[in-house]
Amino acid sequence: MYKQKQEKHAFQAFAEDLKMGKTENVNLMYGVEQYLVNWAVESFVKKYVNPACISMDYVVLDEGEASVDKIIEACETFSMFSEKRVVLVRNFKPLKNDSARGYGQAEIEKLCQYIESPNQGTIVIFTEEEVKASTAMVKALKKYGKVYDFAQLGKAELTSFARKRFKAAGVDISPRMLSLLIETTGYRNRESEYRLFNFENDIAKIIALSDGISIVESDITQTVNGDMDKFVFDMLDGISNGQKDKAFSILYNMMHSGASAFAIVGAIVSHFELMLAVKQLRQDGMDLGSIHKRLGGSEFRLKKMIPYANKYSVDKLKRTLSDIYEVERNIKMGILTEQMALEMFIARM
Repeated sequence: MYKQKQEKHAFQAFAEDLKMGKTENVNLMYGVEQYLVNWAVESFVKKYVNPACISMDYVVLDEGEASVDKIIEACETFSMFSEKRVVLVRNFKPLKNDSARGYGQAEIEKLCQYIESPNQGTIVIFTEEEVKASTAMVKALKKYGKVYDFAQLGKAELTSFARKRFKAAGVDISPRMLSLLIETTGYRNRESEYRLFNFENDIAKIIALSDGISIVESDITQTVNGDMDKFVFDMLDGISNGQKDKAFSILYNMMHSGASAFAIVGAIVSHFELMLAVKQLRQDGMDLGSIHKRLGGSEFRLKKMIPYANKYSVDKLKRTLSDIYEVERNIKMGILTEQMALEMFIARM
């Protein structure tokens, strides 16, 4: 994947470009933080498009509608009442593959030629979550336009993002609570799929749960742990207390709420792999701080894992992991139905 080299995060670079009038007519916006891609697109629209003419001067072409001729036609149409026309080409597959279905080489060359000399009265934005640096489109956009990689935010940027939203709601949050919030979300975890969309939604829920004055720990922990984390911890509580009927009930509620079997299996695997790692490192004499340094991820989540890990031996954790791996195999191979495979797993614990 192509990574633009820049000291500042893309959202900061874009905000400065927009403020200083250094934006280009052709732009590539990509990266895991599609929340920021949407924000940047909206910023272009707000700056250049007359609100009364938004239906005419802001054009959105999705993957299925974005033929090369249609893109160029939309870009070549002049605005009558806005400072500039904005054309958004969303999820454009030639950014990932030169031989993307529906786009011939001649068409891509035609679009690249347009990018070299675009209509100065139009801003066109190409977006995709991931792009490939070697494609003709990315090369052309890098050479003749502006490229913004909206990657994950750093901790300081994420803290600022959260602080602004609590301040706007008139609710106080201390530095310690902000740090707990970020740790609890797992946003900075390497494999996390938790994004700013999730973060903003969780902040709104925390504010709604709070007393409207200040945020306390329970506001965060009750909101952010997530349905899957809560499911596994509740299931383990039921099993540990000899209440397998409770564990079955929790499983059925998750499945009936639309959670896929593979998401449930993945959550259980994640918990037991972490519990095993914590158990083994604790036996090696490591404290929580040392375990966190070794494993990374959320210290809050690790701390919550320790009491559960203490309830199982290393052998039991290994056998349980073997059992849940078997559940996944049985479902994939069609040997058992999703519900039956998971029921048998709980019954064996």
